[in-house]
Amino acid sequence: MVENNFNKTSYFFENKNCEEVNLIAKKLSSILETGDILLLKGLIGSGKSFFARSIINEYFRIFKIIEDIPSPTFSLIQTYDNIKPKVCHVDLYRLLYNSELEEMGLDNIYDNFLTIIEWPERLSKNYLEKFIQIEFMYSKNIAEERHLKISIVGIKRKNIFRCINELIKDFGGHI
Repeated sequence: MVENNFNKTSYFFENKNCEEVNLIAKKLSSILETGDILLLKGLIGSGKSFFARSIINEYFRIFKIIEDIPSPTFSLIQTYDNIKPKVCHVDLYRLLYNSELEEMGLDNIYDNFLTIIEWPERLSKNYLEKFIQIEFMYSKNIAEERHLKISIVGIKRKNIFRCINELIKDFGGHI
């Protein structure tokens, strides 16, 4: 199971449009670092890939890189080692067998990259002690808006909580 509830704190951001979701991703990108694991959960089309691309695009902007950001839906893993932190974007949607997960060697990636994982529930028995999880949910009010639930698990860095407090102030989130 991916989620453990040890030292877990969750924050909610309701009815956010694409621009606001993009700004939240950009703000988070400023405090993410090598070794961080970002888990993106939600139904198909809920905004996981958009969020991951927003983070990667922000690093590209900083490093003045113009490059297409393909979805790793078919390749499962896409790495970007020409930016800092280096980013490994993983999409486990098409993962069929747990043996494929072992072949991917994620355990060897975690320490050397900022790892962004879509469909983390497919990690099944792999256990992560420290991660940031963002769950994307459809808004019942407006089709283009999303609710985001950001959970911090096992991470104690002050800059993350400072960033979350700024997000709450800027985007009306709550605990």
